[in-house]
Amino acid sequence: MANRIGSIILEGATTVEDTILIGNDEGRSVGEGTLQDMDVENRNKRIYAKADLMPEINGPRMKELIAAKQFFGECGHPLTDDLARQQTIDPKNKCVRYDKIWVDGNKVKAWYIGAYNNLGDTFDKELKTGGKPAFSLRALGSIENVNGKAYVKDIKIITWDHVIYPSHKAAYTEKLLTESANMTDSNGIVVPENDPGTIIKLTGNNAQKLMNTLKRESANINATMQSSQGLFDTITLVRENTLCLSNRFGDKAYIDIETHIDDIITDYAYRQ
Repeated sequence: MANRIGSIILEGATTVEDTILIGNDEGRSVGEGTLQDMDVENRNKRIYAKADLMPEINGPRMKELIAAKQFFGECGHPLTDDLARQQTIDPKNKCVRYDKIWVDGNKVKAWYIGAYNNLGDTFDKELKTGGKPAFSLRALGSIENVNGKAYVKDIKIITWDHVIYPSHKAAYTEKLLTESANMTDSNGIVVPENDPGTIIKLTGNNAQKLMNTLKRESANINATMQSSQGLFDTITLVRENTLCLSNRFGDKAYIDIETHIDDIITDYAYRQ
């Protein structure tokens, strides 16, 4: 029978592995990295089972905060035993904003930027200068001793804070793709100065088949195609929710796309 102990869970070890950086239109670099792994004993001898974390990662609270761009992590865990403070994000101490969180195998992955304050400025500079920020879970939960292993159960995720030395060995920023200043063309379309275009790229017949579908599903894409008389023959998903249409003459149009359109493009590309 399991023996339960514990209440507030702070993961910070008692050193950097892989984040992708792309430019965004807010002047920040966007990092991609691993927040933690699952079903693996961490440096604190704790194990987070994937089955126990998934309900929180896919839960309404996290989805709502991410959609509202209000899911922040602090610069270090709060240095207090006060449970109310542990469950709160101090606006003055926030340094990282998570814009997307998903699961890849046994790893919790994220896209993130520096918060818009002094600590966020430092976080952004760290990314731009090749640093690999690390992350540490802050959560409510209990610890069950099962067969000599400490499993964290009844998890309620508060956030992942930025730390120096994470308890999960994989919890680091991973790769630097690019960073770019942005400009706006005469039509008000945001154009990355160094267009990476590396996520998904479709050309020729594949692009045309997909475009026919997207014109039916997306008002933004349909309007662009009508105004351009359908002269684009290459589709590139530059980053989440941003599509680039281009042709062999070098003409480009950048379109903000709806979330469900992002999903359609990704699914289509993976089937090719």
